[in-house]
Amino acid sequence: MAAGHRVADGCSALLDSLAEDDECEFDEADPTAYPSFYADQAVGLVGEALAVSLRPSIDRVTVGFKTMRMLLSMVDFKLSGEKPVIIRSGEPRPGSGPLVQREKDAEDHALAVLLRERGGIGERRGMSSTLIELRDLARSFAAKVTPSLEVFSEANNWS
Repeated sequence: MAAGHRVADGCSALLDSLAEDDECEFDEADPTAYPSFYADQAVGLVGEALAVSLRPSIDRVTVGFKTMRMLLSMVDFKLSGEKPVIIRSGEPRPGSGPLVQREKDAEDHALAVLLRERGGIGERRGMSSTLIELRDLARSFAAKVTPSLEVFSEANNWS
């Protein structure tokens, strides 16, 4: 869509196919103990991306980023040994975990690319090159995060 192609019908069809089943039941009180929780969240993020492509909304984009950051922070917490941190009044907050920091860095990079094209800051490359750059950024982010997700899966005995 960003490249000027008509994709509304395809996005609508994909959104219909991603309709969530609210009857999901878990045996335990903690739904995050199951891989299906993370799969549902990932499908929800794909649905949000499709919905935003049909009707751009900064609020929906923000919800997507918050959801991704929450999921990555859950993985960071597990991989760091699940040690809770108590912050007393006046104490500084601890830094982000490695996955959340990677997500923040990728978000900042993507925003810089978009601002460059929209505002003419620095060398403008055109929409096609910008989309390729953003796609490559997303692929790089995925390649960096995937090994940690595999370790997370193994730590939960899901693999």
